[in-house]
Amino acid sequence: MKLKTDLFHLIRAMSKSEKRYFTLDAQKSGRKASNYLELFRAINDLEEYDEAVLKEKFGTNLPFDKAYLYDAILRSMRDYRSSKSRAAKIKEMILDAKYLYERGLYEQSEARLGQAKLLALELDDQLALLEINRETMNYVWVMKKENYGTTIEQLLLEKDQNIDNINEELLFLSICYKLNMAIQSKQTLDKKALEDEFRAELFAASHQPRSAHTERRYLQSMAFFSELQGEFDRAYEYFFKMVDWWDEHPAIKEEEYARYIADISNLLYACYTRRKYEYFPDLLEKLEKETPNNYHDQRLIFRQLTNYKLIYFINFGVSTGVEKLVQQVEHGMTAYKLNQVSKLYLTFNVCLLMFIIGDYAACRDWSAKVIKLLGKKEDRPDFRLSAQLILLLAVYEEEDIDRIDSTLRSIQRNIRGLAENDYMPFFHLVIRYIKRLINNPLEKQATALEKLLSSIQQMKQEKKGIAPLGLDELLQIWIKSKRDNKSLQQLFRENVNG
Repeated sequence: MKLKTDLFHLIRAMSKSEKRYFTLDAQKSGRKASNYLELFRAINDLEEYDEAVLKEKFGTNLPFDKAYLYDAILRSMRDYRSSKSRAAKIKEMILDAKYLYERGLYEQSEARLGQAKLLALELDDQLALLEINRETMNYVWVMKKENYGTTIEQLLLEKDQNIDNINEELLFLSICYKLNMAIQSKQTLDKKALEDEFRAELFAASHQPRSAHTERRYLQSMAFFSELQGEFDRAYEYFFKMVDWWDEHPAIKEEEYARYIADISNLLYACYTRRKYEYFPDLLEKLEKETPNNYHDQRLIFRQLTNYKLIYFINFGVSTGVEKLVQQVEHGMTAYKLNQVSKLYLTFNVCLLMFIIGDYAACRDWSAKVIKLLGKKEDRPDFRLSAQLILLLAVYEEEDIDRIDSTLRSIQRNIRGLAENDYMPFFHLVIRYIKRLINNPLEKQATALEKLLSSIQQMKQEKKGIAPLGLDELLQIWIKSKRDNKSLQQLFRENVNG
């Protein structure tokens, strides 16, 4: 292991059912394994990794014991996955066939290879098919049955097809990476340059990918290629075809479920960044209908579904179904191991949603949860100050003078305790004008709001400060809601549709 913490992170990543399987597996191995099981349980009980605590309990052999336990867990998880994974079964069957071949049980070896080939065809696993092809040729050559030469020729033809399929898949994978890097670096390339760089003849409508996996990479390449050309509607057509591709290949979808969810999530993100919210309902419904089979996939679905549902509810000011969504967030955050950033975004977005729909009491509760998730004052000040600012707006709406004063003092203390950074000018500006709103008579508040709106727009235009987590847009819409006497929900919908 490269790092002392590798074993700790491996155990932390395991689901309850995986830990239970390993525990039962280790208990079968006798007394020696029970020592490693004790180490497994000790590490599993740690909230944070502490080498000194473990060394005190398990002695100087700890590094060797950890290495043994790490390998033992992976061996056990291979067995655990083999009953659930077609890809794992293919590898096991190839190993079985080799063993049978070495023992001279050639016909049994051939039968095992035949079973492996059927599974590999289901998954369009060209590398596995190539390996099966090689082992089958060994069998045919040794047995030399009638017309074995014809069989060898057929196997050689299949071998060439497998190699061609692999080469084409890797070619499109390479093109995908290059196109994606161009998008990430925000390159502006004209059509001719794109065609010269990325071999545009491969993107012709007449091109027929050789294999299923190549087809997915082809669709992805077409989507990226169209995006770089500025043909965004065409890009979305290909992104949607990619999602449909998974439904057309259910065995591959089951085997590579995480990649399927990643493709839907990437499409949702693209819709979000391009403000194509009209696609959200169908994609969210598709995710909601999924029935993942294991803990890791359930966690993945929860994180992506609730995250994008919150984005959709926020941007459309949706209030129907909020209670159910919040219950899903609360349940999922308890049931699944999420990293700190995932928890922060979910909690912050619920806080923001509650403010937008006007549930200020709930907004206060979720703002407090954001603060509770944070440790030291220096940790993620963007989330801390943003949650406090939303809280300040909420108590301002409630016209609770005592809470306004205490919240204002709290956020000012936090600002004073932090080093200057790119978004501090934004908070200084907003706090200054909020104080004017509190202290000015009613007839002057409209003027103060207009000046705040103008100052936010000017700051953004001149790039003199950065508003974290989209707060500049929130403030602008909030000011317009006060000015135009409209609800935040209505203005968010108008902002999306406009």
